[in-house]
This record gives sequence, C-alpha cells and structure tokens, in this order.
Amino acid sequence: MSALVLVAYMFVACPTEDPVRVTVVIVLATADNTTVDPKLKELAKEVQKRDPKLTGFKLVATECKSIPVGGNTTISLTDKQELKMKVDQSKDEKGRISLTLNPPGMDAVTYACACDKFFPVVTPHRTKGGEQLIIAIMAKPCTAKK
Repeated sequence: MSALVLVAYMFVACPTEDPVRVTVVIVLATADNTTVDPKLKELAKEVQKRDPKLTGFKLVATECKSIPVGGNTTISLTDKQELKMKVDQSKDEKGRISLTLNPPGMDAVTYACACDKFFPVVTPHRTKGGEQLIIAIMAKPCTAKK
C-alpha cells in the first residue's frame, strides 16, 4: 500500500478543528474501458492486484471530515449509497489511527490505518451502468488548534 501514499498529496487538505482528519476518495471502476484518471494510477495498480478485470478508474469526488475520537460521521457516496465511519482511537504508539467503517453492502470493518496512506475498499455495489464503487480512506491526527 505504500504506493498509495502518493495519492494522499493530490487531494485538498481537510479542516483541522477536530482531533482526526479523514479523507474519503470516491471512485468508480469498470471492466468496459481502460481509461484511468491520472490521480488514480497508484490506486488502480493496488486494486488490480486483487481484481485485474477492473481496468477503468474514474474519480467521482473527494470528501474531507474532521471527526473527534469516539465520534462518527456519514459520507454520501454515489447512487444514494452511504459510508458510515467512526474514529475509535487516535494515533497509537505505532502512529496508526483506528477506524470502523460500514461500507455499502458490507459488514463493518475495523482497522488501524497508517497516517498519510490510503486504505482502499472495493465494495460490492454496482451502479446501473455496471461500474463498481471503490472508496479509499485516509486518516491522520489534526495538529492545529482553534
């Protein structure tokens, strides 16, 4: 996943009022074409390791939220789908932040993510056009104070 670190620098910075900044990148992938948004080249390589049939990747949106530890939020995705997430724990001794995600069509996923690295989740949701919904999540502690 180290290749995904580069993706982190291509997106708008999140506000810093709350303890943890979470960035969610919403992507649609397809097997019907080979067009890859230049910002998604590294993400596409990582996803194709698990699913080589996905050859086209389109950036839909990037959402940033500041979430206090113990707090949760909901991000609107494509096709009226939602991603619910909770910040379980701030940065641990290894520099990881613990999140619980509830992606569409999947059970809850709890994981510890490294700061400045995206964690891709290929959901089972498909649009009417057959595109597969992928979300990539990055969390990092906020350092600025009000």
